[in-house]
Formats: sequence, structure tokens, C-alpha cells
Amino acid sequence: MGVDDKGSKVRFEDLLSMVGDSGRWQITIFLFTWIEGILIGCHHLSSSFLGASMDHWCNTSYMDPLQGKSWTVEQKKDFAIPKDGDTYDSCHMYDLSQMGNRVSNDFSVALQQRKDLNLDIVSCEQPGIPEAQSWEYDQTEKITSIVNDWYLVCERLPLLSTVQGSYMFGVFVGCIVFGWASDRYGRRKTMLVASVIQAISSVAAAFTTNYMQFVFLRFCIAFSVSGVFECGFVLVTEICGAKFRTYFGILTQFPFGIGASLLPIVAYFIREWTTLQLTISLPCVLLATYYWFVPESPRWLIQAGDFKEALRILKEGAKTNGNTLPPDDEILEMMENLKTQEDEIKHEVEEKTTKEKLYEVFKELIILVETPEMRKRTLNIFYSWLVVAMVYYGLSFNSKNLGANRYVSVFISGFVEVPAVVVILPLLSTLGRMKCYCGTFIGGGIACGLVAIITLAFDASSMIWLPVTIAMIGKFLISMTFAIAYLYTAELFPTPVRNVAVGTASTFARIGSMAAPYIVDLLGAVHPAIPVIIFGLFSCTAGVFALTLPETLNKRMPESVADVEKSAKGFVHMTLDGESVWI
Repeated sequence: MGVDDKGSKVRFEDLLSMVGDSGRWQITIFLFTWIEGILIGCHHLSSSFLGASMDHWCNTSYMDPLQGKSWTVEQKKDFAIPKDGDTYDSCHMYDLSQMGNRVSNDFSVALQQRKDLNLDIVSCEQPGIPEAQSWEYDQTEKITSIVNDWYLVCERLPLLSTVQGSYMFGVFVGCIVFGWASDRYGRRKTMLVASVIQAISSVAAAFTTNYMQFVFLRFCIAFSVSGVFECGFVLVTEICGAKFRTYFGILTQFPFGIGASLLPIVAYFIREWTTLQLTISLPCVLLATYYWFVPESPRWLIQAGDFKEALRILKEGAKTNGNTLPPDDEILEMMENLKTQEDEIKHEVEEKTTKEKLYEVFKELIILVETPEMRKRTLNIFYSWLVVAMVYYGLSFNSKNLGANRYVSVFISGFVEVPAVVVILPLLSTLGRMKCYCGTFIGGGIACGLVAIITLAFDASSMIWLPVTIAMIGKFLISMTFAIAYLYTAELFPTPVRNVAVGTASTFARIGSMAAPYIVDLLGAVHPAIPVIIFGLFSCTAGVFALTLPETLNKRMPESVADVEKSAKGFVHMTLDGESVWI
């Protein structure tokens, strides 16, 4: 084979069709990527338990006015801590130093003395008082977390948000670094390096006694898990047929939900954060065995010129799928022709200087906003990716602001992702991409709005199940939106800038995911309704904006900016041999 008389080119898909493009071989490798997906689900949401918040109040037992008093804990709190209704202030106390030692041993008399003096209210953190003595924590659940180990409350609350924010930043950096490394050194070797980093950093995080070290190790965990998963995801997409890539891509959402559902079950029985971290980390050590069970991408091997190894892997895949390849000479000739074609393209790229390459990247970014329709699609998609990631992770972490049982709520939050993927697949093929994208966004936003209304208008503590149930419906819908985003974005943009569009959109998603913990922790501390109000407004606006995007179901993917602009101007498209074309 090769380039025939008509000038047709060899494609890797031609080789893949001989192997079988969706058989046992592909499914086996795909299931290996699920293992990492399950671990990612655990690590992504582990801060819900590693950083579990608990009721806390100022520790006043060391203060002179309370020395020697045989009062109960509740009496000491009533005496020293301001209250808003029936709720004790978590971060402030009365300045008991203004009372000196003139405090009666009788609680009722002492309480009246304190009221008569109209004492100042001060922060729990006082000069000369160690942080360990600044707060007391409710130990009803008998748990330990980084919150009470490193006092991540009140003025130090942003440090708790930074734990998850740094994790999401690690995911962002890992995608860039390991994406480059896998193209240069291969999927398999890069996966091995990433899995080793993951094993070391995740286990080390269980033994650290320093906040900054823990934040750095969380960054390293995220950095590496994104590398392992990205390499596995790319490998799967490179060995399966084109018509099955959509399903394989969306089905990668499954293990995240499984991992997120398993995590609270493990955390329920393991209440100490260091032991929990170690428990979800030990399986990471096994990921290094990927190197012996997962093959290198034959597509990458052909690009690297290692035809013999590529042939061996393809023959192994064909055997597993129950197929037989043509003679080796014919396959090797196809590989050589494919390599020659790609070398010609590569040579054109390598001839360019660094300045020219940077200009090309800049030019691609300019193309995204160069014409009216491209500009509309680009700004719309970038905004929607930021929103879907922010709302997705925001709802995952926000259950604590609703007063729900953290174990049950995190379990449900993870579990709903599984049916979300199952339901969205047939809907995409019947209703289309745009209606599903818009509908799930607006539906998720309405769910957030209902949660906010219930929280503001009613005593949510008496019916916690209602706002939590509605919030989980919102998470179900937003999980659908996330599953649609990758496919829809790829179908909206023309071939020359498709990769840069998806890559840049993913960057905006990382910004949204980094913002989510700060919204949940800092604004949720002001009022529990504020985060869901923000999530609801952003989600609804993203859904409304999505109405301006075109439908891509059964449409040919645009090859150029001209195709995009023609579609926007209402050019009629017709079906020719089952394919939609612009005329």
C-alpha cells in the first residue's frame, strides 16, 4: 500500500481497521485507565475529609478570669463567647482581660458582671498565645483533619481553600508538562514517570507535619495524576476507531464517579486524616506496573520510527481482537509511507525558528477571535468551560455549607456522575449537542437557585434532605454538561485551531476549578446561600449564552474558518452520501 495513483494517503486508521478498532484489546487497555480514574476521583475530593471542618470556638480556659472555675463547658462558652441567636461565634470572644480577677465563682453572678461591663469583642488569636491554644474543636465525630492540626479556621481559612486551589493548579501544570513529555518521549515512559511521582508524593503527604509541605505535596499529587490519566486517555484515543472515540472519551467520566463514591465509605471508617491519606495513596504504588501491562501507542512508535515495535504491538492487538494482519512487509511499507508523510509535515514545522513557532501559536489564538462567528464561539465556550468547572467542583465541596452529613453527601455527589454519563449518551444523539448543553446548564443553575431560596427562606436545619437532594440534582446535570463540553467544543472549531481551542478552554476550566474552593469556603462562611447563588447565576447565564451556539449533531466538522462563517450566515447544508456538507 502507500500513496496510490490517485494520490490518496495512508492513514493510521487503515492499520487500525485491520487490527480491529474497538475490540477486546482496546477495552482491556481502556479498563486500565479506569484504575487511575478511580484514584483521581478519590484524590480530587479527598480534601472534603482531609480538610474536614468542625465546630470550633475560642479557647478561653487559659484566661485568668476562668482559672479555678468548676463550670461546665457550655457555661464557659456562654460566659466567654458571643452568640448570634443560638449560634456561638467561631472566631471571636469577649476580652475577659478587662474583668481582671473580679469574677464571681457563681456562674449567674459572673454572667451578669460580664454583661454590665460591656466588654470588647476580640479575635481568638491573641498576641503571645500559641495557635494551638487559640481554639477548641467539637470532637463529637472523633475525627482529625488538617483543620485542627494546622488551625485553618477564621482568619486562616483562606489557607484551607489554598490546599484545594494548589491541587487544581497542579492539574493544570501537569496537563501541560506531561502533554509535552508524552509527545516527546512516548505515552508509556511518561506514564511511568508520572506514576512514580504520584506514588512518592501521595504517600509522603500522609507523613508531613508542615502545612507548606502538605500544600506542595498536594500540588505534586495533582501534577502527577493528571499526567498518568492524560497519557492513558491519549493512548486509548489513539488505538480506537474514530466513531468510537466519542464514547470512549465520555465513558472516562465513569471512574471519577466510582472513586468519588468509594472515598466517603473509606473515610467513614478511617477518621484520622493521615491514615486516610495513606490508604488512598498505597494503590498508587501499583500504578508503576502499568509499564509492563500497557503497550506504547503504535501511532507514536510509527512517528518515532520504531516500526518493529509498532508491528509487534499491532499484531498482539489483532490477535487479542481475533483478527489477522496482512504480511509483515505490507504493514511495514504502510508504516514507512505514513512516517514519510508525517516527516514532511514535521520538516516544515522544524524549519521555522522559535520566533516563527511562537508567531504560529499567537496566530492560532488570533484566529479564534478574528471573525464575528469565531469570536462568538470562542468567548462563549471559554466562559462556559470556566463556569462548568467552577460549578462542578463547587457543588462537590459545598455540602458542608448545607449542614449535610459529609459522608452521605460526598457519596451521592460522586454516585450521580455515573448515571449522568449513561443518560447523556443517547440524549446527545437524539436532542443534539446544543439543546443538551444549554438545558443541563440552565437546569443546574435552577437547582442552585432553589437551594439558595430554601436556605434563605426556611430553617434549612429542619429539612436538610431537601436542599441536599436538589443540590445533587444540580450536580447530576452539571456532570452531564462537563461530559458534553469536550465533544461539543471539538465539533465547533475548525481543524487548524481545534486543538488550541480545546486546550485553551481547558485552561479556563482550571481557573474555574481553582476558584471553587475559595467561593465555597470564604463566601460560605459569610452565608451558606452565597456560593449556590453565585453558582446558579453563572450556570444560567452560560446556558443562555449556549443558545447562540449552532447545533453540530450529524454535521461535518468545519475544516476552515470559512466553513464556520458560512454556517453562521445560514448557508444551506445538504446530505451527500450520509455526510453534511456546506454549499
